[in-house]
Amino acid sequence: MKLPAGLVLVFLLCGALTARAQSGGLLIRVGAMQPTANLSDSNLTKGSFRVNIGYGKVFAGGHAGLDVTGFADVMKYNFYFDHFDKRFKGTTLYSGIAITPNYCINPGGEIRVSIALSIKTGYNWGYGNVYGYSERHDNYSDKLESKSLSASYSFAYSPMVTFAIPGNFGSVGLELGYDSTNYGTGINRLRSNYYAPLKYNSGYLFAGVFFRLHH
Repeated sequence: MKLPAGLVLVFLLCGALTARAQSGGLLIRVGAMQPTANLSDSNLTKGSFRVNIGYGKVFAGGHAGLDVTGFADVMKYNFYFDHFDKRFKGTTLYSGIAITPNYCINPGGEIRVSIALSIKTGYNWGYGNVYGYSERHDNYSDKLESKSLSASYSFAYSPMVTFAIPGNFGSVGLELGYDSTNYGTGINRLRSNYYAPLKYNSGYLFAGVFFRLHH
């Protein structure tokens, strides 16, 4: 399967930035997420997380920056159906490349505040299991079905605010924002013998930490 032209261009840009940059370094982001819309009868998203690893460059006297990272969004769901006799547990994995320009409001401050907009492109996979309630074990321990599939390519955007504390070798900080990545992309395409096809669509709010290494 061929990559879309836009994704190929992102890979080329990633290589060009790494080769030409004279300042910058490793960037790692890890965060938790919460969807903005719920499935009915659910206590979903426990264990959902997002990870970004890549390269970040700072220029213009510390005011501007550009990050190129590989990302993985692991989006989990958990809901009950059939009068609570059955339970669905599913995951969408969305993975690809993100380009994130950012602007620092106060590059000389002890706590540096920045605004950023991440543009993401990648591929989705969906996984889902159906469990039946076991009276003998008093829990949902009977696996009735297991499904997985390749879903589709998609694009998403993610505005955020970051707060960074600089150090001798880099900076650590906190980020808060919204991501338009659709929680339902993977599970909506699963076809089950136990429930009707889902039509679940939701972006998510996130909070996370990051580490940025400088040369």
